[in-house]
Amino acid sequence: MTYKNTVAIAATLVAATLAGQAAAKERLNFAYGYPNTSAIGKAVDDYAAAVSERSKGEVDVTGFAMSLLSLPETSPGVRDGLADVGFVLPPYYPAEYSTNLFLHEMNLLINLVEEPTGKEPLAFAGAMLEYSLNKCPECMAENVAQNQVYTGGGVTPLYNLLCKDVKVTSIADLKGLRLRAGGAGFVRFAEAFGAQGVRLPVSEAYEALDQGIIDCAMLSAPELTNYNLHEVVTDITLAVPGGAFAGVSSANINADRWKAMDDAGREALLWGGSHMTADVTWNFYTDDSAAIEHARGKGINIHTADAELQAAVKDFARSDLETVSALFKDTYGVERSNEIAADFGPLLAKWNGLVVDIDSSDALQQLFWNEVISKVDPATYAK
Repeated sequence: MTYKNTVAIAATLVAATLAGQAAAKERLNFAYGYPNTSAIGKAVDDYAAAVSERSKGEVDVTGFAMSLLSLPETSPGVRDGLADVGFVLPPYYPAEYSTNLFLHEMNLLINLVEEPTGKEPLAFAGAMLEYSLNKCPECMAENVAQNQVYTGGGVTPLYNLLCKDVKVTSIADLKGLRLRAGGAGFVRFAEAFGAQGVRLPVSEAYEALDQGIIDCAMLSAPELTNYNLHEVVTDITLAVPGGAFAGVSSANINADRWKAMDDAGREALLWGGSHMTADVTWNFYTDDSAAIEHARGKGINIHTADAELQAAVKDFARSDLETVSALFKDTYGVERSNEIAADFGPLLAKWNGLVVDIDSSDALQQLFWNEVISKVDPATYAK
């Protein structure tokens, strides 16, 4: 489907939906390229409810799952006003969101936590949120340049190898494989192990696996059910490549729409952003083990990497974190890359401590709100 066709379809969908909505001061559409039953779809539903409650019914949000805009179309669609709110993935647009993408590339720090609790992705979501809003003017400027306002993030669980007719447990098993990669860091991982990183949207992973275009997809386990990958995947290797997908702007708002709203409406959207960040992260976190058990029940083989491959994954994380700053400075002009990398590690360590006792999405949302988003002034932010 072309972008022009998407524009026409978007206009029809939005008009039809808004015609049937109850009267509200502000009516917004939310485009996201995931199924409505996925972790993202459930988060959008909660976002809409939270915004409505916070605004006392003055702001009404309607979600459009995989219809208004596809994942690759979402950022330009929000920029151009086809959607008021969108689930944007900055790694799809490295030139436009280079600093945001650099923060995502810090995700391999998750592999190096000495005493992991399993809640490292929750901590990474908090660190990304705090750094983006408070310490990264470049991140904000990149959103402004795309006519967007950042209000929330989110992080997946650890990435695994989801393979078709391929078993990977050793370094030798990786050589020559074609691996779906969702970002530059995952491409580097593939190449470091003699494999080929293939850049594909997650929505194309099913067909690529089914047709043999790729051997494995580097993805978190919940995508097995989100995109029915359990129908084509035969083997899963856990925690390889590790890390997580953190390049998420889960509730980016069209800047013109944002500026036209009053302070109360903008505050409600910030409140919604805290819900969206928490729900995306928590839903993925809780869906992770369920997805693995579902896969096991479907007869999919679950593998653990041997000791040599596990050590090599950690070695790659260390070496890549040392080189990624130079790569982003030279390739994308992220001038403060060394400073950002130095600052982010201690911030992540703080958040690893903050999430230890978190036991629900509500608790995570309250943490994000109290620590970060409540301190954003809706009267002045992004205006």
